[in-house]
Amino acid sequence: MALLMFILSLAIAFAQEQFVGVLRASTTRVKQYGGRILILVGVWLVVLAIWADFYARYFPV
Repeated sequence: MALLMFILSLAIAFAQEQFVGVLRASTTRVKQYGGRILILVGVWLVVLAIWADFYARYFPV
């Protein structure tokens, strides 16, 4: 059981280092996707603010 826990903790540590390395290598792509998501959320909030009456009929509170 102790050996299994040791192997599992090593596997998690190695996977985490590899995952962080991949993220560091592609930070520009992550920033671009994050920016696009923020823009889409902002546009959606503006649409909801402009046409609030239209959406209130379909999504009553």
